[in-house]
Amino acid sequence: MGNGLKPCKQQHPSYLYEPLINTPLLEEAENENLRVFSVKELKKATKKFKKERVVEGEDTYVQTFYKGNINQTTSAPSKTKTRIDVSVMEGLLYTPHGLEEWKISKEEAESLGEIFHPNLVKLLGYCSEDNRSLLVFEYLGKESLEHYIFEKEETLSWDTRVKIAIGIAQGVAFLHSIKNSPLHQELRMHNIMLDEQYNAKLLYLDSKKQFWPIGWTFVGTIYMSLEYLEAATLGMETDVYTFGVILLELFTGSKEISIYLKRLRTRTILFAEIIDPRLGSHYPVNAATKMGKLIQRCTKDNWKKRPSMQQVLDVLNSICNSVLMHRDTNI
Repeated sequence: MGNGLKPCKQQHPSYLYEPLINTPLLEEAENENLRVFSVKELKKATKKFKKERVVEGEDTYVQTFYKGNINQTTSAPSKTKTRIDVSVMEGLLYTPHGLEEWKISKEEAESLGEIFHPNLVKLLGYCSEDNRSLLVFEYLGKESLEHYIFEKEETLSWDTRVKIAIGIAQGVAFLHSIKNSPLHQELRMHNIMLDEQYNAKLLYLDSKKQFWPIGWTFVGTIYMSLEYLEAATLGMETDVYTFGVILLELFTGSKEISIYLKRLRTRTILFAEIIDPRLGSHYPVNAATKMGKLIQRCTKDNWKKRPSMQQVLDVLNSICNSVLMHRDTNI
Protein backbone atom coordinates (compact mmCIF):
# COMPACT_ATOMS: atom_id res chain seq x y z
CA MET A 1 0.00 0.00 0.00
CA GLY A 2 1.46 3.34 -0.96
CA ASN A 3 2.25 5.92 1.67
CA GLY A 4 1.50 8.85 -0.62
CA LEU A 5 4.21 11.02 0.93
CA LYS A 6 7.60 9.79 -0.19
CA PRO A 7 9.22 12.41 -2.44
CA CYS A 8 10.46 11.28 -5.81
CA LYS A 9 13.86 11.86 -7.34
CA GLN A 10 12.17 13.11 -10.49
CA GLN A 11 11.88 16.86 -10.87
CA HIS A 12 8.10 16.81 -10.54
CA PRO A 13 7.42 20.37 -11.76
CA SER A 14 8.65 19.23 -15.18
CA TYR A 15 5.54 17.16 -15.76
CA LEU A 16 3.07 19.96 -15.27
CA TYR A 17 1.37 20.39 -18.61
CA GLU A 18 -0.77 23.31 -19.68
CA PRO A 19 -4.29 22.33 -20.78
CA LEU A 20 -4.47 21.59 -24.49
CA ILE A 21 -5.57 24.50 -26.64
CA ASN A 22 -8.21 23.28 -29.05
CA THR A 23 -6.72 25.12 -32.01
CA PRO A 24 -4.31 23.37 -34.37
CA LEU A 25 -0.74 23.96 -33.29
CA LEU A 26 0.67 23.86 -36.79
CA GLU A 27 3.79 25.77 -37.69
CA GLU A 28 4.54 26.53 -41.31
CA ALA A 29 8.24 26.72 -40.55
CA GLU A 30 8.23 23.04 -39.69
CA ASN A 31 7.13 22.05 -43.18
CA GLU A 32 9.58 24.45 -44.83
CA ASN A 33 12.44 22.56 -43.21
CA LEU A 34 11.24 19.10 -44.26
CA ARG A 35 14.18 17.62 -46.14
CA VAL A 36 14.15 15.29 -49.11
CA PHE A 37 16.91 12.69 -48.78
CA SER A 38 18.37 10.37 -51.37
CA VAL A 39 18.88 6.68 -50.68
CA LYS A 40 22.60 7.33 -51.04
CA GLU A 41 22.53 9.95 -48.27
CA LEU A 42 20.66 7.67 -45.87
CA LYS A 43 22.89 4.71 -46.64
CA LYS A 44 25.83 6.88 -45.67
CA ALA A 45 24.04 8.17 -42.57
CA THR A 46 23.24 4.64 -41.34
CA LYS A 47 26.44 2.98 -42.62
CA LYS A 48 24.48 1.05 -45.24
CA PHE A 49 21.68 0.16 -42.84
CA LYS A 50 23.90 -2.08 -40.79
CA LYS A 51 22.25 -4.35 -38.25
CA GLU A 52 24.35 -2.70 -35.57
CA ARG A 53 22.59 0.59 -36.33
CA VAL A 54 19.14 -0.76 -35.47
CA VAL A 55 17.84 1.21 -32.49
CA GLU A 56 17.23 -1.18 -29.62
CA GLY A 57 13.72 -0.97 -28.30
CA GLU A 58 12.35 0.88 -31.34
CA ASP A 59 12.42 -1.89 -33.93
CA THR A 60 9.11 -3.76 -34.16
CA TYR A 61 7.64 -6.60 -36.17
CA VAL A 62 7.18 -4.53 -39.31
CA GLN A 63 9.07 -1.32 -38.56
CA THR A 64 12.81 -0.95 -38.26
CA PHE A 65 14.59 2.17 -37.02
CA TYR A 66 18.25 2.82 -37.81
CA LYS A 67 20.30 5.36 -35.95
CA GLY A 68 21.79 7.77 -38.45
CA ASN A 69 23.90 10.88 -38.39
CA ILE A 70 23.30 13.74 -40.82
CA ASN A 71 24.31 17.33 -41.41
CA GLN A 72 21.80 19.73 -39.94
CA THR A 73 21.19 22.18 -42.76
CA THR A 74 19.10 25.30 -43.04
CA SER A 75 17.90 27.36 -45.96
CA ALA A 76 20.60 29.93 -45.21
CA PRO A 77 24.17 29.19 -46.35
CA SER A 78 26.62 28.35 -43.60
CA LYS A 79 30.34 27.68 -43.51
CA THR A 80 29.98 25.34 -40.55
CA LYS A 81 27.89 22.18 -40.42
CA THR A 82 26.30 20.78 -37.30
CA ARG A 83 25.72 17.05 -37.26
CA ILE A 84 22.72 15.54 -35.52
CA ASP A 85 21.53 12.02 -34.76
CA VAL A 86 18.32 10.84 -36.41
CA SER A 87 16.13 7.74 -36.61
CA VAL A 88 15.61 6.40 -40.13
CA MET A 89 12.49 4.26 -40.43
CA GLU A 90 11.61 1.67 -42.98
CA GLY A 91 8.55 -0.50 -42.68
CA LEU A 92 6.23 -3.09 -44.09
CA LEU A 93 2.55 -2.56 -44.77
CA TYR A 94 -0.23 -5.09 -44.34
CA THR A 95 -2.30 -5.65 -47.47
CA PRO A 96 -4.79 -8.33 -48.52
CA HIS A 97 -1.85 -9.94 -50.31
CA GLY A 98 0.35 -10.07 -47.21
CA LEU A 99 3.16 -7.87 -45.98
CA GLU A 100 4.56 -5.51 -48.57
CA GLU A 101 7.14 -2.75 -48.40
CA TRP A 102 5.56 0.46 -47.18
CA LYS A 103 5.42 3.37 -49.61
CA ILE A 104 4.87 7.06 -49.07
CA SER A 105 4.27 9.78 -51.62
CA LYS A 106 5.71 13.27 -51.56
CA GLU A 107 2.26 14.66 -50.74
CA GLU A 108 1.78 12.24 -47.83
CA ALA A 109 5.21 13.01 -46.40
CA GLU A 110 4.67 16.76 -46.65
CA SER A 111 1.26 16.39 -45.02
CA LEU A 112 2.84 14.55 -42.08
CA GLY A 113 5.54 17.20 -41.91
CA GLU A 114 2.90 19.88 -41.35
CA ILE A 115 1.75 18.27 -38.10
CA PHE A 116 3.83 19.45 -35.18
CA HIS A 117 3.36 18.96 -31.46
CA PRO A 118 5.82 18.44 -28.57
CA ASN A 119 4.30 15.01 -27.90
CA LEU A 120 4.63 13.73 -31.47
CA VAL A 121 7.91 12.41 -32.85
CA LYS A 122 9.13 15.15 -35.17
CA LEU A 123 9.48 14.27 -38.84
CA LEU A 124 12.64 15.81 -40.30
CA GLY A 125 12.54 14.46 -43.84
CA TYR A 126 11.80 11.59 -46.16
CA CYS A 127 13.14 9.57 -49.05
CA SER A 128 11.07 8.16 -51.88
CA GLU A 129 13.24 6.85 -54.69
CA ASP A 130 14.44 3.58 -56.19
CA ASN A 131 11.07 2.08 -55.23
CA ARG A 132 11.97 2.62 -51.57
CA SER A 133 10.31 4.80 -48.91
CA LEU A 134 12.07 5.96 -45.77
CA LEU A 135 11.17 8.49 -43.10
CA VAL A 136 13.71 10.45 -41.07
CA PHE A 137 12.68 11.37 -37.53
CA GLU A 138 14.32 13.11 -34.61
CA TYR A 139 16.44 10.78 -32.50
CA LEU A 140 15.08 10.59 -28.97
CA GLY A 141 17.79 8.71 -27.09
CA LYS A 142 15.59 6.21 -25.26
CA GLU A 143 13.55 3.21 -26.29
CA SER A 144 9.83 2.75 -26.83
CA LEU A 145 7.55 2.72 -23.81
CA GLU A 146 6.82 -0.96 -24.45
CA HIS A 147 10.52 -1.80 -24.24
CA TYR A 148 10.97 0.34 -21.14
CA ILE A 149 8.04 -1.11 -19.20
CA PHE A 150 8.42 -4.78 -20.10
CA GLU A 151 12.11 -5.33 -20.84
CA LYS A 152 14.22 -2.81 -18.93
CA GLU A 153 15.45 -3.47 -15.42
CA GLU A 154 15.10 0.19 -14.47
CA THR A 155 11.87 0.93 -12.62
CA LEU A 156 10.04 4.05 -13.68
CA SER A 157 8.81 6.06 -10.68
CA TRP A 158 5.17 7.02 -10.16
CA ASP A 159 5.99 10.62 -11.09
CA THR A 160 7.63 9.57 -14.34
CA ARG A 161 4.72 7.33 -15.28
CA VAL A 162 2.26 10.17 -14.70
CA LYS A 163 4.44 12.45 -16.81
CA ILE A 164 4.43 9.86 -19.60
CA ALA A 165 0.65 9.38 -19.36
CA ILE A 166 0.04 13.13 -19.63
CA GLY A 167 2.38 13.37 -22.61
CA ILE A 168 0.56 10.59 -24.47
CA ALA A 169 -2.82 12.13 -23.68
CA GLN A 170 -1.64 15.53 -24.93
CA GLY A 171 -0.48 14.05 -28.22
CA VAL A 172 -3.67 12.04 -28.81
CA ALA A 173 -5.98 14.90 -27.78
CA PHE A 174 -4.13 17.20 -30.16
CA LEU A 175 -4.51 14.78 -33.07
CA HIS A 176 -8.19 14.35 -32.27
CA SER A 177 -8.61 18.13 -32.31
CA ILE A 178 -7.11 18.56 -35.78
CA LYS A 179 -8.07 15.27 -37.45
CA ASN A 180 -11.43 14.56 -35.85
CA SER A 181 -10.81 10.88 -36.52
CA PRO A 182 -9.42 7.91 -34.59
CA LEU A 183 -5.78 6.78 -34.57
CA HIS A 184 -6.69 3.20 -33.70
CA GLN A 185 -3.80 0.87 -34.49
CA GLU A 186 -1.18 3.61 -34.26
CA LEU A 187 -1.95 4.10 -30.57
CA ARG A 188 0.19 1.30 -29.14
CA MET A 189 2.96 0.99 -26.55
CA HIS A 190 5.55 0.28 -29.24
CA ASN A 191 4.62 3.53 -31.02
CA ILE A 192 5.24 5.67 -27.94
CA MET A 193 8.84 6.87 -27.73
CA LEU A 194 10.67 8.46 -24.81
CA ASP A 195 13.31 11.18 -24.93
CA GLU A 196 16.10 11.73 -22.42
CA GLN A 197 13.75 13.57 -20.03
CA TYR A 198 11.09 10.83 -20.31
CA ASN A 199 8.80 13.01 -22.38
CA ALA A 200 6.42 10.76 -24.31
CA LYS A 201 6.17 11.23 -28.06
CA LEU A 202 3.75 9.34 -30.25
CA LEU A 203 4.99 8.09 -33.60
CA TYR A 204 2.19 9.23 -35.89
CA LEU A 205 2.09 8.09 -39.51
CA ASP A 206 -1.58 8.68 -40.39
CA SER A 207 -4.05 5.97 -39.43
CA LYS A 208 -4.78 5.16 -43.07
CA LYS A 209 -1.43 3.37 -43.07
CA GLN A 210 -2.26 0.06 -41.42
CA PHE A 211 1.03 -1.30 -40.18
CA TRP A 212 -0.63 -3.88 -37.98
CA PRO A 213 -2.87 -6.55 -39.49
CA ILE A 214 -6.15 -6.96 -37.65
CA GLY A 215 -6.30 -10.19 -35.70
CA TRP A 216 -2.61 -11.09 -35.79
CA THR A 217 -1.62 -12.79 -32.57
CA PHE A 218 1.20 -10.36 -31.75
CA VAL A 219 -1.24 -7.47 -31.96
CA GLY A 220 -3.66 -9.14 -29.55
CA THR A 221 -7.18 -8.05 -28.80
CA ILE A 222 -6.56 -6.25 -25.50
CA TYR A 223 -6.40 -2.88 -27.26
CA MET A 224 -9.61 -3.49 -29.18
CA SER A 225 -12.85 -2.16 -27.80
CA LEU A 226 -16.14 -4.05 -27.86
CA GLU A 227 -17.60 -1.94 -30.66
CA TYR A 228 -14.59 -2.73 -32.84
CA LEU A 229 -14.52 -6.44 -32.09
CA GLU A 230 -18.25 -6.85 -32.72
CA ALA A 231 -18.89 -4.45 -35.59
CA ALA A 232 -15.50 -3.08 -36.69
CA THR A 233 -16.80 0.34 -35.62
CA LEU A 234 -14.10 2.95 -35.08
CA GLY A 235 -14.37 6.33 -33.42
CA MET A 236 -12.28 8.58 -31.23
CA GLU A 237 -13.89 6.76 -28.30
CA THR A 238 -12.03 3.67 -29.52
CA ASP A 239 -8.76 5.51 -28.94
CA VAL A 240 -9.92 6.39 -25.41
CA TYR A 241 -10.42 2.68 -24.73
CA THR A 242 -6.96 1.89 -26.09
CA PHE A 243 -5.46 4.68 -24.00
CA GLY A 244 -7.09 3.17 -20.90
CA VAL A 245 -5.43 -0.15 -21.68
CA ILE A 246 -2.07 1.61 -22.13
CA LEU A 247 -2.56 3.30 -18.75
CA LEU A 248 -3.17 -0.11 -17.22
CA GLU A 249 0.02 -1.47 -18.79
CA LEU A 250 1.96 1.60 -17.71
CA PHE A 251 0.93 1.47 -14.05
CA THR A 252 0.83 -2.31 -13.55
CA GLY A 253 3.91 -3.20 -15.59
CA SER A 254 2.12 -6.40 -16.59
CA LYS A 255 1.25 -8.03 -19.88
CA GLU A 256 -1.66 -9.91 -18.27
CA ILE A 257 -3.92 -6.97 -19.01
CA SER A 258 -7.01 -8.98 -19.99
CA ILE A 259 -7.11 -10.41 -16.44
CA TYR A 260 -6.85 -6.97 -14.88
CA LEU A 261 -9.49 -5.54 -17.20
CA LYS A 262 -11.88 -8.30 -16.17
CA ARG A 263 -11.20 -7.64 -12.49
CA LEU A 264 -11.81 -3.92 -12.95
CA ARG A 265 -15.16 -4.61 -14.59
CA THR A 266 -16.50 -7.39 -12.39
CA ARG A 267 -15.82 -5.99 -8.94
CA THR A 268 -14.54 -2.94 -7.19
CA ILE A 269 -10.86 -3.37 -6.39
CA LEU A 270 -8.23 -1.14 -4.94
CA PHE A 271 -5.88 -0.10 -7.70
CA ALA A 272 -3.12 -0.81 -5.18
CA GLU A 273 -3.89 -4.51 -5.58
CA ILE A 274 -2.67 -4.53 -9.17
CA ILE A 275 -0.20 -1.66 -9.28
CA ASP A 276 3.35 -2.47 -10.42
CA PRO A 277 4.98 -4.21 -7.43
CA ARG A 278 8.32 -2.69 -8.41
CA LEU A 279 7.00 0.63 -7.12
CA GLY A 280 6.84 -0.79 -3.61
CA SER A 281 5.11 1.78 -1.41
CA HIS A 282 6.51 4.74 -3.32
CA TYR A 283 3.31 6.13 -4.77
CA PRO A 284 0.42 8.29 -3.53
CA VAL A 285 -2.58 6.17 -2.56
CA ASN A 286 -5.25 8.76 -3.34
CA ALA A 287 -3.75 9.48 -6.76
CA ALA A 288 -3.54 5.75 -7.50
CA THR A 289 -7.23 5.37 -6.63
CA LYS A 290 -8.12 8.19 -9.01
CA MET A 291 -5.97 6.63 -11.72
CA GLY A 292 -7.77 3.32 -11.30
CA LYS A 293 -11.16 5.04 -11.64
CA LEU A 294 -9.97 6.84 -14.77
CA ILE A 295 -8.89 3.54 -16.32
CA GLN A 296 -12.31 2.07 -15.50
CA ARG A 297 -14.02 5.00 -17.25
CA CYS A 298 -11.78 4.77 -20.32
CA THR A 299 -12.34 1.02 -20.77
CA LYS A 300 -16.12 0.89 -20.39
CA ASP A 301 -17.74 -1.42 -22.93
CA ASN A 302 -20.34 1.23 -23.75
CA TRP A 303 -18.42 3.78 -25.84
CA LYS A 304 -20.97 6.49 -25.03
CA LYS A 305 -19.93 6.38 -21.37
CA ARG A 306 -16.22 6.95 -22.04
CA PRO A 307 -14.71 10.42 -21.57
CA SER A 308 -13.14 12.35 -24.43
CA MET A 309 -9.35 12.52 -24.63
CA GLN A 310 -9.51 16.16 -23.53
CA GLN A 311 -11.45 15.09 -20.43
CA VAL A 312 -8.92 12.31 -19.81
CA LEU A 313 -6.11 14.87 -20.04
CA ASP A 314 -7.89 17.16 -17.59
CA VAL A 315 -8.21 14.32 -15.06
CA LEU A 316 -4.54 13.39 -15.44
CA ASN A 317 -3.49 16.99 -14.87
CA SER A 318 -5.76 17.11 -11.84
CA ILE A 319 -4.18 13.96 -10.41
CA CYS A 320 -0.72 15.41 -11.01
CA ASN A 321 -1.54 18.77 -9.44
CA SER A 322 -3.23 17.26 -6.38
CA VAL A 323 -0.08 15.25 -5.61
CA LEU A 324 2.10 18.34 -5.92
CA MET A 325 -0.20 20.37 -3.69
CA HIS A 326 -0.18 17.61 -1.08
CA ARG A 327 3.61 17.52 -1.11
CA ASP A 328 3.87 21.30 -0.81
CA THR A 329 1.66 21.30 2.30
CA ASN A 330 3.92 18.70 3.90
CA ILE A 331 7.23 20.49 3.30
